[in-house]
Amino acid sequence: KTIMLRSLLLSVSVLGVTSGLAHAVTPALDIDFPDPLVLPVDGGLVAYSTNGRHEGKRLNVPFSRSTDGKSWNAPTDAMPVLPRWVRSSGPDIWAPEVIKIGDKYVMYFTGRHKTRMRPDGLTLCVGVAVADKPDGPFQAQSAPLTCGGELGVIDPSPFRDGDDLWLYVKTDGNCCGVPIGIIAQRLTADGQHLAGQPALVTGVTNDQPWEGGVVEGEQMIKHDGQYYMIYAANDYGGDKYATGYAVCAGPAGPCRDATENPILKSQPDLVGPGHQSVFEFQGRTWIAYHAWRHIDDRRQRYRAMYISPLDWVDGKPVIRP
Repeated sequence: KTIMLRSLLLSVSVLGVTSGLAHAVTPALDIDFPDPLVLPVDGGLVAYSTNGRHEGKRLNVPFSRSTDGKSWNAPTDAMPVLPRWVRSSGPDIWAPEVIKIGDKYVMYFTGRHKTRMRPDGLTLCVGVAVADKPDGPFQAQSAPLTCGGELGVIDPSPFRDGDDLWLYVKTDGNCCGVPIGIIAQRLTADGQHLAGQPALVTGVTNDQPWEGGVVEGEQMIKHDGQYYMIYAANDYGGDKYATGYAVCAGPAGPCRDATENPILKSQPDLVGPGHQSVFEFQGRTWIAYHAWRHIDDRRQRYRAMYISPLDWVDGKPVIRP
C-alpha cells in the first residue's frame, strides 16, 4: 500500500508539471471579474478588473479586497468618473493595472477614444490615473498617455526593474489583420508620463499555432535575474484561450517563446484561462487569471477570477493546482 501511495503521489506531481492543472479548480472570486490584476497591499490583497455590472450598477473599474486571497469583498468602483477622452456610451474601461510609486497608486487602463478613428471604428488608447489609496478614487489625466500608431494600443502593463519603470502595451493589429507587436517604453519616475522612445519587443508576436492569431495581456516579470514575459493568446471568448511565456534578454527583449507553451490551458472544469497577473504573497509566487463560467449559456456566462500557485522548475514557470 505504501508503494502504491508513493506511486500515486508521484503521478499527481508529474501531471502537475507536464500538463498544467491536474485537479478540479474553483474560482477565488466567482463573479464577473475579467482581466484581473492582483496587487499585494498592507493587510492582504486588492484586485481590479475590466468594467462590469455588479448588483445592477455599472462599474468602470471593479475593485475588491481580500485578507487571504480566498474571500473577497463585493466590488466597488475604483474610478467612478470616466476620463474626458473616453466615450461615455458602452463598457469602455478595460484591463486596468496598478502599481504603487512612492506614496501614490498609479493605474494604467485601456479606453475607447471619443473621436479618434481607425479603419474599423473608434481607436483604443491607454490612459493613466492616480489615487492616494488602492481603492481610489483614481483621477485620470485629461488626455491619453498613448494611442500608439493608427490602429491604437491596449493592455498596458507596468514593470519595475530596479530604479527603472517600464510600460508595455499591445498594438491592436488583430482588429484589422495586421501583425501584433508588444511595445516597451520607459516611464518617468512618477510613472505618469512616457520617457524615451518606444521599442518593439521582438520574439513575442502572434506567430504560433496555439496563439490563434492573437497575443495579449502581456506582463513582464523577473525571477532569479531572468526576465520572463507571460501573456495570453487566442480567442478570449472560447476554450482555445490560454497562457504562455517567453524568456527575454532584458526589459525590451529580445524574447524567445517557450517550447512548452501553453503552460495554462482549458481543462474539463476550467474554460479559457488567461489574461494573467503574477504576484508575490505569503512568501511565494501566485498567478491570478480569469476563466469562463457557464460558457454554453450566453445569458449567464461570465469570467470569474482564479488564483493558482506558480512554482519554478529548472528556470521554468509551472502552474500548480
